[in-house]
Amino acid sequence: MTAQRWAQIRQIFDGALERPEVDRAAYLRVACARDDELRREVESLLASHDSAGDFLDRPAAHMSGITHTLTSASVDLQEYPPGHRVGAYELQKCIGRGGMGSVWLATRVDNEFKKRVAIKLVKRGMDTQEILRRFRLERQVLAGLTHPNIAALIDGGSTPDGLPYLVMEYVEGIRIDHYCETHKSTITERLKLFRDVCAAVQYAHGNLVVHRDLKAGNILVTAEGVPKLLDFGIAKLMRTEFDTLAAAETRPELRPMTLDYASPEQVRGEPITTATDVYSLGVLLYKLLTGKSPYGPAAQSDTALRKAVCEQEPLKPSAVVLTDEKTVIPDATQKIELTTEETRDKARRRLKKKLAGDLDMIVLMALRKDALRRYASVEQFSEDIRRYLEGRPVIARSDTFGYRAARFLRRNAVAVAAATVATMALLGATIFEQRSAARAAQRDAIAEARLRVMEDESVRQQMEIRAAYSVIAESQSPPDALKTYRGALASAREYEQNHPGELASGWVAQAAIDVGNRAPEEAMELFTEARSRLEPVANLDPGSYRAAFEGLGRAQFRHRDLLGSLASFSRALQIAEAHFKRAPSVTTQRDLAASNFWVGTVLAENGENEAAAAKLRKAFELYRDLAGSQVNAIEDSPAGYRKALADLAAQAPPDLRQTIDTQLRESI
Repeated sequence: MTAQRWAQIRQIFDGALERPEVDRAAYLRVACARDDELRREVESLLASHDSAGDFLDRPAAHMSGITHTLTSASVDLQEYPPGHRVGAYELQKCIGRGGMGSVWLATRVDNEFKKRVAIKLVKRGMDTQEILRRFRLERQVLAGLTHPNIAALIDGGSTPDGLPYLVMEYVEGIRIDHYCETHKSTITERLKLFRDVCAAVQYAHGNLVVHRDLKAGNILVTAEGVPKLLDFGIAKLMRTEFDTLAAAETRPELRPMTLDYASPEQVRGEPITTATDVYSLGVLLYKLLTGKSPYGPAAQSDTALRKAVCEQEPLKPSAVVLTDEKTVIPDATQKIELTTEETRDKARRRLKKKLAGDLDMIVLMALRKDALRRYASVEQFSEDIRRYLEGRPVIARSDTFGYRAARFLRRNAVAVAAATVATMALLGATIFEQRSAARAAQRDAIAEARLRVMEDESVRQQMEIRAAYSVIAESQSPPDALKTYRGALASAREYEQNHPGELASGWVAQAAIDVGNRAPEEAMELFTEARSRLEPVANLDPGSYRAAFEGLGRAQFRHRDLLGSLASFSRALQIAEAHFKRAPSVTTQRDLAASNFWVGTVLAENGENEAAAAKLRKAFELYRDLAGSQVNAIEDSPAGYRKALADLAAQAPPDLRQTIDTQLRESI
């Protein structure tokens, strides 16, 4: 059997397992089409899986770097007899099989010390060049990851016949969705558990690893409630992200992924970034909160599911809970005894209320089809959940005065209630007189006309205030300038509270960019907010929209999220190119130069020197044209163009010199 054929069988098998048993026959009819041999192979695997009983709840089945336990009639189950030695370990029993390997429970027997481990071995007959490459990549990935929520690599080597193996931590636990159901976890408990998973994924991203196969089956939870992230078998090292894809990865039907959790860019075969894992985590959270797929029951075939992943906007989690009569999640999340249909309906409505609002928006932001509109990082995704748990405003919701006020009231209900009583008492003596005056004013046409004049005047005054803040900040030292820009941001937010709309929102976004440029610790949150606020008016203010993406990219670059920063800088470059083409000027040329510089810098950091040199060359030429200089680069390389930019800065006008110097300094 070829590796390509096995990949096809495995993908259809995985899809069948994700569906209820009653739906599998219909799914197989569509997925296998008229390929009877393919269907027989998958049905054989399903039968073997069902006969295995509950061992999917046993941890090592997932420690294999595979998704599910697979058994094939064409593979001898006694490939390695019990008692077989692998290095210092003795195999006891096979506890999992997958597309490229098998996993064995083993014990160390070299008399050094006793330890139970899980050993993953490549199957005989499946040791193709592609599978061996993936196996060694998994070993390389795991060797660099040490985190309490990631199953650890203990040892590795090769068998006498040259097949590589991994020795891994043996985790006793069950998959995360089964754990939540078994323990009847509340929504809060599920969210806290999910944040631990996010911590593991963010750690992997910080070590330049994208998992690419995040799903419930790859996360086990121990008896102590500690989640463990498994299966880096199709992980991607960020430094090899621009390498040529293997042949199996360029064909949609053979690309390594689990379709139910795959992101749109995975399905389309586009470059993989950290945003891919953000999306998969969004699918996981959706299922933990609702027990359902974001794509509903309509996506029965692979073709329909691929279309849904790329095009279908998911329903809000709260809407799924209320519309699905068969959902069982309320039983677990509300911890009640269900005795009547009325009680079930009441529980579902309580759960809908719990999910509606912030949780809906958090999940849907992670599931946005456009990768650049999702959370900028897994860390930011997790932080938004923390804000929700603490009753604070979340990034996924519009930052309006009413919303922030509601969050404040929820956190301080007792204090606000007491203050309200006191205020009512103070106002009671004058309320009668004020009521009659207010009614008269509302009916007064002259007052309404004056109000419109005042509104127009307030816009003019706010514009003057913003200009004044900017003038003051330009003459101040950096710390004082930051305070001034914070004042401008506070003023813009206050204005928006009384005059909501796109104009006020745009002013808040611009002020957030000014503060984000000077406050690195707040940059990620501020630039994400600015990006979201400016999106509806992107065509009206492309300069600020580009600045939001560039600022977000710089924040991601400082956090060593190279792929995330590359995505943000690339979007900034697209905006800058379109703006310069439509309205060429000194300002748009500088924006275009800056965007080329940052894309080139990230590519160079990622080891893509040829592509990096092309972008840095473009940035240098644009800056040289602005400076009117004859400086030349000493060599066609990233280092050569950085040196040329430094030489150019020495001859450039003061404002251009400061821009180039700042970029060179921040990109180190």
